[in-house]
Amino acid sequence: MAQHVTFAKMKVLPGKLDELTKLMDENPARLAQTGWQGSVVGKSKDDPETLWLCVTWDTSERYYANAGNPDQNAMYEKMRALLAADPEWFDCDVVQEQHA
Repeated sequence: MAQHVTFAKMKVLPGKLDELTKLMDENPARLAQTGWQGSVVGKSKDDPETLWLCVTWDTSERYYANAGNPDQNAMYEKMRALLAADPEWFDCDVVQEQHA
């Protein structure tokens, strides 16, 4: 079971959703080596330029280590260029996880 989950609320620049999701798909193999377990991205039904991101990690320590990695920061900067503002981040400890 994952121990760490991060939620983010992001406002995408008009017309940049496809470019952003393509960028997010670029390197899952590298992320898996860092403790990343999975991601879900949802588009708000009320505002199609607002995205909600949910990312799970095996431990909080590995999540924060990845967040401080220069390669991850370079990826974030590419993503940030497609957003209208900085994301809102919410880091949490997992208390329950279920899958089909």
